[in-house]
Amino acid sequence: MFRRPKARAIRQPPPPRIEWRAEQRAILLGECKWIAEPMARDVVRTLIEAKAGQVLKALPEGGQGWQVHFAFFSRTGWTPAARELALAHHSLLVDLKRLDRDLATG
Repeated sequence: MFRRPKARAIRQPPPPRIEWRAEQRAILLGECKWIAEPMARDVVRTLIEAKAGQVLKALPEGGQGWQVHFAFFSRTGWTPAARELALAHHSLLVDLKRLDRDLATG
């Protein structure tokens, strides 16, 4: 006799958490692209111009008075336009060389 296998519940990942320092009203937002090409300007622009606003709305008082810091992690670096835009917003840039160096010096 054929038995139908039990249906398994599909485990959904937990929703993203927003971590912040409420007493300092500061938040760090980051993007990571661990691919063979340099990170493009559009990735940097999207985090700064679109996603940051969405996150700020989820903070107390709609993010009023909060300072946003940006970090971009890229295996192979950034295009010149992406680097220029990120640095214009005083972003932290971490590539594989820097990650290896910083981990080695612990």
